[in-house]
Amino acid sequence: METGEAGAPKAKTHDEARALLDEAWDRATKAYKVAKEQADIVHEEAKKMAVDKEARKRADEAHKEAVNEAKKVRDAITYVAQAVFTDFWTQREVAAQDAIVESKGRSDLAKKVYKEAKEQASIDHREAKKQAVDSQAKTEADATHKEAGRQAKQDYDDAMKE
Repeated sequence: METGEAGAPKAKTHDEARALLDEAWDRATKAYKVAKEQADIVHEEAKKMAVDKEARKRADEAHKEAVNEAKKVRDAITYVAQAVFTDFWTQREVAAQDAIVESKGRSDLAKKVYKEAKEQASIDHREAKKQAVDSQAKTEADATHKEAGRQAKQDYDDAMKE
């Protein structure tokens, strides 16, 4: 686990991100329960000590506000963990998109090189056949052309495997 900008934890793996999220949910739930229990205890004591209806009303309002604040703390804790978990998936998506773009670039380049090699082999073949003086030379030109095409295809296949 690393820390990113503003000191927020930055998960390296899905398991780390998931563990951080689960741990944050557990801590947030515990923090909320403790705060709510304390608010309930204080509320009960305040109601017992209240001498009139107005005092009980203020105690109820204070209790409601304390519970709301406990919920805010719980939500803040889970928000940070959820942000880390979401950031992990965003980073994976960016990396996957980069890999796709890079792969497409290699594929396009391999196709271009293959096409150029085939064209050059055809040009060389035509020139060799023009210059051939006998059938033996024409046969060798055909074989050379065929081998050049086969090599271009092999180079293309190798490039696509990378």
